[in-house]
Amino acid sequence: MAALIVGGDRVGPYKEVLAQEGFLPVRHWSGRNQSEAHRPIPLDTRVVVVMVDQVSHGLARKIRRVADAMSVPVVFSRRSVGQLSSALASVTD
Repeated sequence: MAALIVGGDRVGPYKEVLAQEGFLPVRHWSGRNQSEAHRPIPLDTRVVVVMVDQVSHGLARKIRRVADAMSVPVVFSRRSVGQLSSALASVTD
């Protein structure tokens, strides 16, 4: 079960949380490059984590729209490992 993190610069702790939940590999898009808005979400992705304080509203909306079309759950989180863990609990249940 792969995961995708969109946004953020230092995502090591978030990757560890996702790995502990069984999401491997964990991919990361910084959200800073304009080309990332046009990248397809990898087909093996089982959850998308959007770091809301690190991405533009347009990119967040597009990621949500594409993930919904793929039936992939999207978790919105601020830069907080605790908040990410709580949000993942609702997805993994």
